[in-house]
Amino acid sequence: MQIQQLTGKGKREINQDFICLNKLESGASFFLIADGMGGYEKGDEAAKIATENIFTFLNYVENINEQNIQQAVQKANLAIKQFNTKNNIKSGATIGGIIIEKSTVHIFWVGDVMVYQINKDKVLFQTKSHTLVNSLLDSDNKNEDKSLDKYKHIVTRSLSGKPSEPSIGYQSKTFSEDDLFIIFSDGFHNLISIEQLLVLINQKNGLQELEYLFLREAEDNYSIIIIKF
Repeated sequence: MQIQQLTGKGKREINQDFICLNKLESGASFFLIADGMGGYEKGDEAAKIATENIFTFLNYVENINEQNIQQAVQKANLAIKQFNTKNNIKSGATIGGIIIEKSTVHIFWVGDVMVYQINKDKVLFQTKSHTLVNSLLDSDNKNEDKSLDKYKHIVTRSLSGKPSEPSIGYQSKTFSEDDLFIIFSDGFHNLISIEQLLVLINQKNGLQELEYLFLREAEDNYSIIIIKF
């Protein structure tokens, strides 16, 4: 397994993204990006709290499945609620991650961190972000507002201490050795398309070129994990 990662603060004061690459006790590989929410306080700490709580919970479960991942996320959400109450603040994070065990990958997300499964430049699966624009597109009123772009940064689910919000998106997929998995935060996928990204990462110095691009142009924090077999 070949793993590449890249993260940076863009033109923000600090980087509120948190990347985790680790192994569970079961031997499964754990990859996650938590994106501290812009406009909230201590987003970097919220992202770290979310990641650590999810990993710790899943480290001790017998099976990796949707129910246990949901419980891990709820535990993380509660930890952020306690952190917010203690500090009298609002903080939160969105997450996207995968857990690889044998020939199965568990994909999970809350908010707008995206996960892709690619095979030979063909998109086999991509997550659907929990955003207001997607909710409007799914609703019966989707044709009433032609300027939905202004809603694309508003997430409808997050880990911010609210009991109603951290319901995960989940998919369990089989994969082959030709597959490629990509996890990236919104600061990344808002600046570059998946097609442009694939062209770059297939080049010899693709990650370096990607870093140059984001150092020049990124307004927001950006993070990516690329997993090849």
